[in-house]
Amino acid sequence: MMEIPQAYDAEFLGDIAEKLDLSPLSRCIFTERLSQQNLDANWTDIVESCQPRLTPDQARKDNWSRQILPKLRELGFDHDANAKKLWQAVRPWLVENRYHPWLWDKLSQISQKTQQMGIKAAPSPDHLGMLPKRNDYLTTVPLGSQVIFELQLPDSAHLTLLEREPNGTVVCLCPSPFAQTSQFQPQQATPIRLPQPSAPQPVFELTEPGKEQLIALLTREKPPFPWLEQSRFEAMTLRESQLQEMLEYVRGHNSPQRRLLYTDFKVV
Repeated sequence: MMEIPQAYDAEFLGDIAEKLDLSPLSRCIFTERLSQQNLDANWTDIVESCQPRLTPDQARKDNWSRQILPKLRELGFDHDANAKKLWQAVRPWLVENRYHPWLWDKLSQISQKTQQMGIKAAPSPDHLGMLPKRNDYLTTVPLGSQVIFELQLPDSAHLTLLEREPNGTVVCLCPSPFAQTSQFQPQQATPIRLPQPSAPQPVFELTEPGKEQLIALLTREKPPFPWLEQSRFEAMTLRESQLQEMLEYVRGHNSPQRRLLYTDFKVV
């Protein structure tokens, strides 16, 4: 199991506490109790950081057992009510089940929602070059539809395109077998389209209902992700460590030469 870097630990736990709608005091107990550095700490140490000050017994019984654990159960954590040191089971459960979507949420939050990219209904094989030029992209698509992806590119750029499927799986669409070319020059009135002509199939088929999300990272230089070349030749499902690499890369470089774009659509 991947461990959360210390730099993200407090932010991750704080966001989970907000999702659980905990009171300020219970939020403090939650983040302190589940911090990696406090997993072996006693309750006396935990309450030292929280105000108003509680007794260790109050924090354990009133806040942890009666307020926090029921909300974790609603979130999906299954536990034995009589188990001891349950926080030591909660943390790996959160990392395994919530860190991956949290990383995606962080990327989408710092992405610019755009109409520069989206999906269109795929044309018939006889009319592949005759798609309309307007960027009137679809927002709702019937299940089983065949579509293509478009991106209006104003400047030359390397494209790293991620798709989050309705089931939460994140895949890299560019570079990939659908788009082995990932460095592009803008061509007047001609958008980038995926799948590319060399792809194993000319369209994407939507086989799962729900919300599809797309994030495009546009960079002047080729991103230093070691998994990009592997992704170029096989369908790549991104793990937490790879999403984390992208988040660290974007957060660590504030240059306008690096842009994140976001769009989504529903499959019904």
